[in-house]
Amino acid sequence: MDFGFRLPDEVHSLGYLDRYLRSRSNADFCALDEARYYVRGVLPLPVQSSEDEFCWGVWVEIAQAHHDRYLAGFEEEAPDLFTFAGKIANDVPGYGGTIGLAVEVRLRKAGERPAVYVTDSSHALSHEQRAGISHKRHHDILEATGFFEKKDDA
Repeated sequence: MDFGFRLPDEVHSLGYLDRYLRSRSNADFCALDEARYYVRGVLPLPVQSSEDEFCWGVWVEIAQAHHDRYLAGFEEEAPDLFTFAGKIANDVPGYGGTIGLAVEVRLRKAGERPAVYVTDSSHALSHEQRAGISHKRHHDILEATGFFEKKDDA
């Protein structure tokens, strides 16, 4: 039902050696040049006429202070559930350029990735977060990601 990005687009676009020399990352955190900081979050879109939701697994660029505070409590049983601003660091297919789109990041209970909410109410992602998406729209999203393309087994 969901689709996620492995890295922020800027880090992903680096060559093999540059990525090794300039970045460090795991499944939840990323740093580039020890000057730019990212967290991985979940941008939920409710599916209309259903209890389901489709989630984009996106990277969000955030201030170092927020990164460090989130990191400090990441493995705590009762983490500090604060909210902070960020900017999407992936070009989400089907939305016409989302890199740099302002979002609010809401930390959730231990073991759950932060929830990401678009703050620009005029953007399509924000509208779909509020109104939900149809099953047809979900299919169109998966098509835009290349989900249905034949994959080589070789």
